[in-house]
Amino acid sequence: MKMIHIFPAGAALLAACSDPLPAPPSAPALLSAQAWNIQYSPGMPAHPIAVDGGWYFDFPAPRCGGPDVCSVHYVTTPVRMSVTTTGHAEAMFRITTSDAPVFNYQLNPDNTCDYPAHARFYLQRKGDDLTGQGEYEFYRWFSNEVAYRLAAGSAHLAVALTPGQWTSVFGRKGDYDFAATAGFVQALRQLGNVGFVFGGGCYYGHGVNISGGTARFTLSHYSIK
Repeated sequence: MKMIHIFPAGAALLAACSDPLPAPPSAPALLSAQAWNIQYSPGMPAHPIAVDGGWYFDFPAPRCGGPDVCSVHYVTTPVRMSVTTTGHAEAMFRITTSDAPVFNYQLNPDNTCDYPAHARFYLQRKGDDLTGQGEYEFYRWFSNEVAYRLAAGSAHLAVALTPGQWTSVFGRKGDYDFAATAGFVQALRQLGNVGFVFGGGCYYGHGVNISGGTARFTLSHYSIK
């Protein structure tokens, strides 16, 4: 799941600060903790934990009781909806830390790129077989410029559902060619999962853990329309 296109995220962050999050601009959507799944993430629970107005999870330490290196990769919720390229996804969340943790992303020997750990938006077409082969190359999409570098603070992110703002599983942006654009539009028409991925270096979703402290990700708003 190597991401070829890596971009700085500063221009895409609408707001980031250490202050508490303001109230969401509209009624919360897609916030039931039990409806969200923490996927492909050794040492993590199956679902985040509910809190008033949203949910949270704690980033794991590299060793957290299992044989694998613990890390969080995908946090998603199933949907059955159709949207268009005129829409957008929006999220508001906060990261709280203690003792200045380091967000680790170089969890595998082949992740040799120097690019800090980020959270970013994720879309998946229903029926994905996760191979990335043939038509399935365009079933999973990751926001490129719109991302949040993991650190203590609050964020309000929004990304347009336009092809150029998204990157496919093997690194083609949605406006790369006709096949990529058609695949992106079809994914929007048949969405099966939406949410976030966590990663850094060469890979957008190959996982993050922490050392030297604690860190908690708390979501207070997520919508796509």
